[in-house]
Amino acid sequence: MKKSASCQVSRILCAVDFSELSNIALKYAAVGASAYGARLTVCHAECFELPPYFTRSQMEELSREATDMRHGAEAFLRQHTQNVLGRLAKEIPLTYSVTETHPVDGILAVARHQRADVIVLGTHGRGGAKRLWLGSVAENVVRHADVPVFVARQKQHEFIDPAHPKSAPGLRTILCPVSMNESGRSTLRIAVSIAGRFRARLVVMRVVEPGDRQTLAGVQAALRSWVGDTVKISRSTEMITCEGRVAEEIVALADQARADLVVLGAQPRHSLTTWLWGGTTDLLLRHAPAPVLVVPCRKRPERPPARPA
Repeated sequence: MKKSASCQVSRILCAVDFSELSNIALKYAAVGASAYGARLTVCHAECFELPPYFTRSQMEELSREATDMRHGAEAFLRQHTQNVLGRLAKEIPLTYSVTETHPVDGILAVARHQRADVIVLGTHGRGGAKRLWLGSVAENVVRHADVPVFVARQKQHEFIDPAHPKSAPGLRTILCPVSMNESGRSTLRIAVSIAGRFRARLVVMRVVEPGDRQTLAGVQAALRSWVGDTVKISRSTEMITCEGRVAEEIVALADQARADLVVLGAQPRHSLTTWLWGGTTDLLLRHAPAPVLVVPCRKRPERPPARPA
């Protein structure tokens, strides 16, 4: 089998809502754009709805005011980005997009229009009834995006100052849990590419779930062979197998290894129970001690050939 660690990233989209978590996401997006030589588009999407009981004249007046505010929104977004990133904002290609729609719809629409290779955004890690009623922009973007989604958060072992321009996140250890199938190969190649760009240690992980008759030694041997058939193994690559519930073991190892990023292949839902209580992807988005890059299992449509100049 052909080994490949290629991962082309030329366009990154970062969605911001001006919160501290979105500032952290913006820092990660800028660091990624710098590492890959990619263009970064900073996007803000927000829905402005007029109350149904307003009179026609009130609606017209508020619509005019909203239009005036939109004209200044991009300038504010530009200034906010420069304040958060400092000098790094001058070192990478930057574009800006402001759209008036629901954040999930707006982010996905801009990502499609820009042909983004990855989407970066923050998460508040909501759980329980609050999440069920309010929903999560990050989780809904992950569900519907056809490109990898980088969900940023504060790492438990290293504080990132969202207000300080010189406080930049680093990626020294990357954890990549895999299922040994074709989707897992795509996920692993992306993890290898990121590890190479950041000269990071890569930990490839395989979890043996309760009831599986395979021995850990057998799974370890199979994992080593599968990884070797997929990518070129470097000295900084480790392979670990463990037994337990997948999400719990990933969270535990991410904490133990002081992982700076978890690269995970998305797991499709199969039932209403999974929707209510969360699958592996959802649980990691809420409980991982580091950012999570979710790689979709569906194939992204190929880009059309460039038009001749």
